[in-house]
Amino acid sequence: MPLVRSFPLLGIVVASSLVLALPARTQMLGAPVLQNAFTNRGFTVGADFGAGKDVTSFGGAVAWSPTNGVFQLSGGVAYLDSKNASATATYGARLMVPVLNRTSAFGVAPFVGMGGANFKGVNDWQIPLGISAGYRRAIGTNGRGISAYVSPFYTWARVREGGQTETHGLLRVSVGVDAVVLPRVGVTVGYEAGQHASDGEAGATGGIFGIGVSYSLYKPGSGRAKKPAAAPRDTSAAKP
Repeated sequence: MPLVRSFPLLGIVVASSLVLALPARTQMLGAPVLQNAFTNRGFTVGADFGAGKDVTSFGGAVAWSPTNGVFQLSGGVAYLDSKNASATATYGARLMVPVLNRTSAFGVAPFVGMGGANFKGVNDWQIPLGISAGYRRAIGTNGRGISAYVSPFYTWARVREGGQTETHGLLRVSVGVDAVVLPRVGVTVGYEAGQHASDGEAGATGGIFGIGVSYSLYKPGSGRAKKPAAAPRDTSAAKP
């Protein structure tokens, strides 16, 4: 039996993934680059944790997408604890633009981000550029759903200290799963791996694990006139 064989089922798949676009995937140091291929209407807020080689991060973030879902912006700030440097704040932002039909169970989206931190005069910046491919589906009819995605990307890293600048480029890939556990509450789990920087080079030094929890502030149909019953429900255009 085809997984999505009618518009009503497709509407359930899309509507159930309402909060799957978790804002944990900003470009903060110490957190994996987790980027789904779907947008989520309005504002979504969340908290996340990241852990990699000799580094951990705890932070919060917010994501926003217009009601037509043509793009999504996310940004955040976190506490970064590194065994090789003093603890500091890290921050980042990300822009993604889906390129497939927004009611599809499959998604593709290019993305670009930037983020960094300052370790007592040492400026560390990273800029990822990549593309994400994802798939989503409903679980039952109670608004729950799940989405999985893979995101290959190139990240350009720069470290500046004492007037000297060192740059390095890495090819990385991340995989993640977003799940709606309550109608407007989602959980993300993911991992980033790939090329890593050697001692003295800029960039990630190993794999990075991440987990996040989010809450969608958007209420389907709020502030908009309802469409005729014969037309697709407005919430069917929402995407993770």
